[in-house]
Amino acid sequence: MIRPYLTFISFPALLLACSLLLQGCAAMQESGSKIKTGMYIDAVLECAIEYPLLWAKDRRLTYGSKSGELRWKPPQADGTLLRLISQERKMIEPEQQIARLYQEFTDLVISLEEQVALPAGDATHIVGVSAEKHFESYQFSNANRNFLISLTILKENTKLYSGVMDKVIHTFQVLQ
Repeated sequence: MIRPYLTFISFPALLLACSLLLQGCAAMQESGSKIKTGMYIDAVLECAIEYPLLWAKDRRLTYGSKSGELRWKPPQADGTLLRLISQERKMIEPEQQIARLYQEFTDLVISLEEQVALPAGDATHIVGVSAEKHFESYQFSNANRNFLISLTILKENTKLYSGVMDKVIHTFQVLQ
């Protein structure tokens, strides 16, 4: 017969051992999938987007218009940049927005350019590489606005941030 006080003492110890074992298993997942996200809603830029929660945010608005951009950078400052550019359609056409993008990355070699259907609507998906960086972008347009979401990563960090763009793109919403 087991004494009641031994059962009372052994049960919490067993519970503690199981919880430590489960924590160790959870810590073995890839770091790219462990980036926590939060929802950001911007009425001026007319959109909502999920972004990496611990990344520093920088909001830049164009004076006298409802256009601007949001930038997120990870805390380790490794050259990674997540950008959302939102511009009024009367200010810039979609083709001009992509042309400006190519000007920023003069040595960009495009490896993929395709039209994709996403929850926010149809988008132009562009993937490319330069000497040091991996680049991915999606461009959305509606009757009033153009949106460009891009992620620039150093080539050696591509695996680290592999799931970030998918999460951001599939949660992006245009506010009316």
